[in-house]
Amino acid sequence: MKIRVTAAVGDTARMARQLRATTARYEGRTAAFVLTFGQAPEPGDGQAYAGEINDSLRKARPGMFADATTRNFWNGGTAGTADLEIYFYTR
Repeated sequence: MKIRVTAAVGDTARMARQLRATTARYEGRTAAFVLTFGQAPEPGDGQAYAGEINDSLRKARPGMFADATTRNFWNGGTAGTADLEIYFYTR
């Protein structure tokens, strides 16, 4: 599943709300791993933003993401957006 989250750096409440809304149809599933590409002009900032998003995953849906492996990546661009690739365990 691919999703996009847009929130200001540090606005973890908004991140969690968006993540809760965009993953609602997958409730009851368990994520195996998540690749998160944080946008920012500099690589370190983008990876830090991706880390904020990944921390927000566990706040938004603890049961879905509690044991998921996450990776923080950088994607050039304006700060405040992240693209996520979420891979669920198969049933």
